[in-house]
Parts: sequence; structure tokens; C-alpha cells
Amino acid sequence: MTTSVLTEEFPIPNLTPQPASAVTIKSNVLESGMQSVSRDTTSAFVSFKFAVLGGSSAESKASKGAAHFLSTAAFAGNNSSSGMKIVNDLESLGATFQSYSDKEKIVYDVKVLADKAEPVIATVLSAIASPPHASYILEELRGNAQLDYNRFAVDTSAQLRELVHEAAFGEASALGSSQFATNLKKLSLAETLQFRAANFVRGNVVVAANGISQDRLNGALNKYSSVIPAGKASAPASSAFVGGEVKVRTDLDGSSRLGLAFAVPAGDAGKAYSVLNALVSSKLAAQQLCCSAYIQSFSKGGLMGVEAATTQHLEAYVAELKNIATKCPDIEIIKQKLTLEHFLTLEGACSTSVLLNAHLRGQGPQSAGDMRGVTAAEVSAAAAAALKSAPAYAVLGATAGTPSYGALTNMMK
Repeated sequence: MTTSVLTEEFPIPNLTPQPASAVTIKSNVLESGMQSVSRDTTSAFVSFKFAVLGGSSAESKASKGAAHFLSTAAFAGNNSSSGMKIVNDLESLGATFQSYSDKEKIVYDVKVLADKAEPVIATVLSAIASPPHASYILEELRGNAQLDYNRFAVDTSAQLRELVHEAAFGEASALGSSQFATNLKKLSLAETLQFRAANFVRGNVVVAANGISQDRLNGALNKYSSVIPAGKASAPASSAFVGGEVKVRTDLDGSSRLGLAFAVPAGDAGKAYSVLNALVSSKLAAQQLCCSAYIQSFSKGGLMGVEAATTQHLEAYVAELKNIATKCPDIEIIKQKLTLEHFLTLEGACSTSVLLNAHLRGQGPQSAGDMRGVTAAEVSAAAAAALKSAPAYAVLGATAGTPSYGALTNMMK
């Protein structure tokens, strides 16, 4: 029997290892006023978020609900092409796409293979450029928009979160008002189109992309951006945190939903609150309590809070804040986990969300979620600042027997 050396039976060719291509993240303001931020990778596909900076915070009382309505009509056509053509164009390129809105922006979210990036950019910019050619097209989409209203009507967590925003910033403020119209049927198309004309301009368009170089992205944007009306960027939405109480009595089978929230500062100063939120969440989870701690960021600051099913759970949340304000436990593991989650997201399917949100906050995409520099003293200080503040407090459901605002602030002392 002949014995062969493995390399003789399976010859290994001479290979020269090649270093991985460096990932570069760049941002730019184009001559047109449009902004871009890109993460250049060797990915086979490109993901885009085309954001129009005109969410519900930019609405007037008369146009309330316009941003959400327009997001449902994002691919419904423009003044020269039908919605069917725009959708067919995107589908023929193999793209997947969706749209949504929030308090700060309307987003066209698209993914496509890398070699089809430029025609996708051209198609999406044409969809942003102008509304459908006839008003009846928008009117026919009112039913689609109503579906989100119907879902909101049965989502007590979403309803409570809106009440918390109202308590935090004031009902008539940019960040405190609802994303929905009081009655969608009464939202006029004239007001909706006026809102669109004011906000769908080049200066309000920010394009975040993963998997494409800045030069290639900007080249395509410069080539096709002229279809969008000229206009300067709107000032970022901001509302002063005022704190206060909102209670809405409604039938939830006798139960209540309670929300408590505190102001989070903008920029790197808010990182300690992210660590604090994660720390409190872990403490509540260990007690198996039916409550959910969260943190929400805007371009200017944000909110840190909790949604609870009982007063006792609210008390447990406040007790954890007091404990941390007095002495912060070791936070090294939490900081590592938060930082890892951030970088996994930056390199994953949701990378454009990180790119876009960091850009709007004026932060670097990599440093925005890097919590390794946060100290225990900063986390304790954040907890102490929250406890000394005037919080936002909301109750949905049975309001009898729930703490008054005075009782709540006494609880925090």
C-alpha cells in the first residue's frame, strides 16, 4: 500500500493572502444642498435610506398626520410616472423597498445588488421629486394610511408612549404632538401637498448608504438630484423638555398602563443614560417584573423611561435609579455588550439606520454607540439628575388609584 503525503494527493496552490479592504465612512454636503453619508464595504449589495427631514414635528395643526400619510404614498408616483411604473422599475432591478415616517423624517428604505445602485438612486429621487400627478391617487391611499391608525388604536404601548411625549414636551410642541391626525378623513389633500412642497426639497434630503463608496454615491446624487426642487434644509426639530402629567381614562378591562420618562441630553453626554437604561433593565429583568425600560433618541436629545403595569413596578424602577445614584455597580460587562451590539448593527442589515441617526445627531457612526468610555460616576450622576428633575408621567386606562404627580415626585426623593 502506497502512502501519500496529504499535499501530494491534494496539492495546495501558492496563495498570497490579501488584506481585507479598509471600511471607510464618509459624509458630505453636496452643492445641491443634499447630504450624504456612506460606509464603503465589499458587500455584494447596497442598502439605502433616503430621508426627507420633515416628520410629524414639522407639521402645523392643519397638516397634522401629513408626514405619515405621505410615507404610505412614497412610491405612488410622481408628476410624470405612475406608481406602477416606479414600483415596476424598482422590482425589475431586484430591489426590495419600504417606507415609513417618525417625528423627524420620512424614509425611503431600499436594498439592491451593488451593480444596480445607480438606477435605484435615480428612481427613488424621482419618487421624492414630486407627488402623484392626480389628487385622486392620494385619496385612494387614505385607506392604506388608515390601517396604521387602526393598529395604533389597539396598541396600548404605542398610545402610552405618545402620552409620555405629550407630558414631556407639551401637546402642541414639535416632539410632543401625535404623529397621527385626530381624524384622517379630515386631513385635507391641499394641506398635505402644501406640507410636501415645503419639506421635499434638496436641502432636506439626507441619503445614508452602506456598501457603496462616497464618490460613487455622490456622483449619482449629483447626476439625478436636479429633479428635486431646490430649497434649504429646515432647522432640526427640537422641543424643550417641560415635564408634567397626562392621564387618559379608557377601558382596558380595569387595568392601567403607567409611563415615566426623563430628559436625555444630546450627543456624547447622553451615553451615560444609555448605560443607565441598560443597567436598570437588567435589574428589573432579574426581578421578573412586568415593565419595560427604554431609551429614545432624537437629533437633539431624547427620553429615558419605563412602561409599567402597576404602581409597584414603577416604584421598583425608581428604587433602582436611587440605588445607582447612590452607588453604581460594575458596568464593564454592560458597556461591552452595548458597544458590541452597536458594531454588530453597524455591520449588519440595519447599518443604514446607524449611519443616518448618527449623522442627524452630529456624531460619528462608529463612536455614537461606543460606550467603553462611560464611567460609573457618570452613570450615577445621570441617575441622580433624573431623580432631581420634573419627569414626564402618563397613565392610560383606569386612572383611579394611580399615583398623582405630587406622589410620584415624592417617590423620587
